[in-house]
Amino acid sequence: RGLELLLGSLTVVALATGATLSGTKPHIVYFLVDDLGYANVGFHNDEPITPEIDALAADSIELLSLYAYKFCSPTRSSIMSGRLPLHVNQENHPPEYPGGGVPLGMTTIANHLSSVGYSTHQVGKWHCGMSGEDRLPINRGFNSSLGYLSGAEDHYDQTRDGHVDFWKSTGPAYGMNGSAYSTYLYTTEVEQLIHDHDTMNPMFLYMAFQNTHGPLQVPENYTDIYAAKKVNYNPRLMCLGMIAAVSESIGRMVDALKLKNMYDNTLIIFSSDNGGPHDHANNYPFRGAKGSDWEGGTRVVAFVSGGIIPQTLRGTKRAGLMHVCDWYATLGDLAGYNATDPKAAALNLPPPDSLNAWPWIIGDATRSPRVEVPLSGGPIGGSGLIQVVNNVTFKLVRGTQSVSMFPGVHMPNSTDGGSNSGMSCGLGQLYNLDVDSVEHHDLSNDTQYAAVLLAIQKRAAELDETYFQSDGVDKADPAASAAAVAKYGGFWGPWLPPGPVPTPPTPAPPPPPNPNPPAAGHFLKVGQLCLGVPGTDWVVHMGPCDSTSKWSMDNTTNAVFNVAVTGKYRFLRHSPPSTNCGVGNTVILGEQTPAVFTTFSAGSLKSKSCSGMCIVAQSDGAVALASCTDPTASTWQLV
Repeated sequence: RGLELLLGSLTVVALATGATLSGTKPHIVYFLVDDLGYANVGFHNDEPITPEIDALAADSIELLSLYAYKFCSPTRSSIMSGRLPLHVNQENHPPEYPGGGVPLGMTTIANHLSSVGYSTHQVGKWHCGMSGEDRLPINRGFNSSLGYLSGAEDHYDQTRDGHVDFWKSTGPAYGMNGSAYSTYLYTTEVEQLIHDHDTMNPMFLYMAFQNTHGPLQVPENYTDIYAAKKVNYNPRLMCLGMIAAVSESIGRMVDALKLKNMYDNTLIIFSSDNGGPHDHANNYPFRGAKGSDWEGGTRVVAFVSGGIIPQTLRGTKRAGLMHVCDWYATLGDLAGYNATDPKAAALNLPPPDSLNAWPWIIGDATRSPRVEVPLSGGPIGGSGLIQVVNNVTFKLVRGTQSVSMFPGVHMPNSTDGGSNSGMSCGLGQLYNLDVDSVEHHDLSNDTQYAAVLLAIQKRAAELDETYFQSDGVDKADPAASAAAVAKYGGFWGPWLPPGPVPTPPTPAPPPPPNPNPPAAGHFLKVGQLCLGVPGTDWVVHMGPCDSTSKWSMDNTTNAVFNVAVTGKYRFLRHSPPSTNCGVGNTVILGEQTPAVFTTFSAGSLKSKSCSGMCIVAQSDGAVALASCTDPTASTWQLV
């Protein structure tokens, strides 16, 4: 027993200094599960059947407060770049949109690991840029890749928007698409990578599962196992089946590591990329879901496991703050690279925000190095900031939050899953996460927290000013689909030359300025109130006809801007700009860009980037996109 304790102590000391007992660098496996709800694993809820995941969790250090962005690509960009999403990317780009993801000038986590001898492999979902060959995984630090380049696709035939999205390292994965359920394809690929690996070198495997992202598809044998649980709501049942398939897949990959005698020297990271979607996943006990800054949208299931975790630490938990961007510096400690980015600095790009959490995870430090988590920010319509003030963890939630419901233990069900629970938090609601992690009690109107509220609001405004968005164009490029047909035989793939996304072509000279441009005035919806912007939360809605509701137009572009707002974030646009121009998209103030602005014509507020879409006022006073054929879309007057 004394020898066992001594060996455990030696292991902790070795790991705290970034080494294993064998003196070799550890293998690193990151299992990133797409759209996984906090309650969609068996060790958090009695409904999911995930024995292989639960077994890893039982031997893990669970990270109770790991945060990610509220949806897909920004989280992945954050992991790859070591930046908070606020400083790299807060948009989801469809396959035909140029740019997006991680700027080419930023050094990725795979670049760093490769530089210190790691064999690096990406399997599954990429979603960090695909418009040029230099944005593909194989050119961002990975030695190999197999998966899809955009954000979602069919799980069986790997198609999206009319073309196949399935890529193997340098070209389309011809012959593999349509051959099996995607999780099976990824499992086989990983098993082969492990079998072929030269164990003289460390391995980094980034396994980004397609499950449990829609479309909701899974072989019936994974839903049949829930018969005794009598799950009678099909979207929930499909989600449960999809995570069961992931669990089985992870079990097979872990078995492959053990068969290759790699497991004992492996660190396994497990997490989701955001909270689960309200329509099929469950984030109980946390409020909200994917797409919101509530805990249910941003606090993700997470643990570290594998053979390098000391026996004395298995089954323990860490409650301090951590963000997914922190893996960049944390793995630097373990793998032996310097987690700075001189290349990005030379290009005047934001530096890494990543903090080394390994000493805290392994117990060598008593506190997490992170005392602030900017969840999101800038001109995006809704945002969140977590900050430790006097040893208390507070959270500020601002602007419009699309999904704000409080979930039940087993959900969603046949009643509404939260689709009608959106709300505006204005300049900010305040919560004490230490005693109210489920965000029931807003403290923003409690006078004893007035100073805390003001300080965090001020900090949020400061962070807004640091907003950075990777190069890209928020509009489909027809050349992408043309290349899919002519160049790749029906597969999506890169179509632009290497380098930053080209500046959109200069438009034709504008017509001569109107000799009598409209004076600044109010956009009045006939019979109702005026279009306005309250305070600084960026969100536009109907309100009193006062100084905050005064608008004018740029004579050159006809872009509508708010007269009362200064700076670049004053133009009328929809949010998020990269989303596929959907009915109901929020209307906010943002930058005037060549691709996204609104014109006033013949009584309508028309979106330049969304053909046939206009701005309409809804019955609750909210303002959103709708079809221009909607009878309410042509009832504006500039008065």
